[in-house]
Amino acid sequence: MQMLNHTLERAIATADGRYLASQELMPIEQYVQTYRTRLEAYQYLRDNSDKLVLLALRKLAQVHPELIQQHGSRCKYDMGEVLRYIALSVLRDDETFFREQMMSWLDTILVAHKRHAHCVVAYVALQDAITAAFPAHVVPFVRPYLEIVLQSLQSHA
Repeated sequence: MQMLNHTLERAIATADGRYLASQELMPIEQYVQTYRTRLEAYQYLRDNSDKLVLLALRKLAQVHPELIQQHGSRCKYDMGEVLRYIALSVLRDDETFFREQMMSWLDTILVAHKRHAHCVVAYVALQDAITAAFPAHVVPFVRPYLEIVLQSLQSHA
């Protein structure tokens, strides 16, 4: 059974018949303290992902209209999936989950289609849309995941 997140799972696995030390409990305490904001970020992503993706794809269409004409529905699906996994990862506070579940899939898809440079434009637009639309206290929970995606895209471009 998978735990709340990988950090908690590691702490419990290393406890090995003993109580967790105060230092080992800190990630759990931090998670609890930030839960309301994480939940808010999750809800914003859940409720606005379609609109955010469409805004990003409109900006991409200004630069690469032929790409949107040919692959627009696939781009919309892929970006929607990325946002869904970002939302889950924010809620779980689990970057490892995001890297393992999303980034290996996304890298495979993008390497196969060789669209890294185009996707950078779309994901920067997505990041800008999120920064503009979401409350300022929520953005720092989402931004690191978008930066992971952008770093990956830029490493292949």
